[in-house]
Amino acid sequence: MKAQIIKPSPRLSGVIDNYMLVDIDWQRLAVEGAAALASVWRLVPYGKVSMLCVYGDAHEYSLEGPGDAMRKTRQAFLVGQLTKPIWLKFAGHTRLVKIQFKPGGLSQLLPMNLDEFTNVPSLDLEAVWGRAAADLVEQLHEAGTDAQRAGLLDGFFERRLQPRKDVIDYVEYTMTQLQQTQGKVAIKGLEEKLGISTRQLERLFLAKVGLSAKQMGKIIRLNGAFSQLESRPALSMTSLSYELGYHDQAHFCHDFKAIAGVSPSKLLSQSPGELFVTHGQCFLKQKPSGAARENQPAA
Repeated sequence: MKAQIIKPSPRLSGVIDNYMLVDIDWQRLAVEGAAALASVWRLVPYGKVSMLCVYGDAHEYSLEGPGDAMRKTRQAFLVGQLTKPIWLKFAGHTRLVKIQFKPGGLSQLLPMNLDEFTNVPSLDLEAVWGRAAADLVEQLHEAGTDAQRAGLLDGFFERRLQPRKDVIDYVEYTMTQLQQTQGKVAIKGLEEKLGISTRQLERLFLAKVGLSAKQMGKIIRLNGAFSQLESRPALSMTSLSYELGYHDQAHFCHDFKAIAGVSPSKLLSQSPGELFVTHGQCFLKQKPSGAARENQPAA
């Protein structure tokens, strides 16, 4: 089982967070009795677009829940911005690369409005980049090492890198403010500093990020709730809601359930039959010890 993270080339550092190369043989894990890693993952919105190239067995996904009918992913696809959870189910031998874009990063590679892909969990990349996307998957499969795979990805994206536009500065500044305040900065209060109206900023965010700045702030806040629930399980929901900037517990729980599909109290009481993936990483309701903890992959 492997989940290795590799940084992109310097030219792509402002566009892509990282490449994650995953290799999990689920049948082998079952034979070895390694049951700590759940095969069903609940992906919670965390404000970033991903691209996946699958050169092993395809996994399945559902927008409704793990008990409902699932669809197989394509070999090369985008996962657009999410405002609600999706469920992933793995089997066979998972071998894939996940490209994690920075907020607004994909817009510098793909000159399209990213809100067209919001809540689209499997957009076929051949519809976007043609045969080149299928060729990339074949090359990744044939590559002998992960370093070679990272080089292939660098070349693919560098050839598609668009000239940087000034509007990206507005997006990046606002994202910095949202991240530094854990999503609690008032968007309207940025008008004077940016020199553009709130409406203009929201249109920019929808086009370049796929979410409005207000939606992004909410997702950052609620992902922060997962960190608090994991590190401070005894914290009351009332205290947590106030720390996150909510006026009351009811509004916090409503927003949390909308993106997680479950209330925070039920999240902590449920049996760990699935793995929650938030911040783009795993949220563990029950932490395994020793080596098992170290082998938990970020998603």
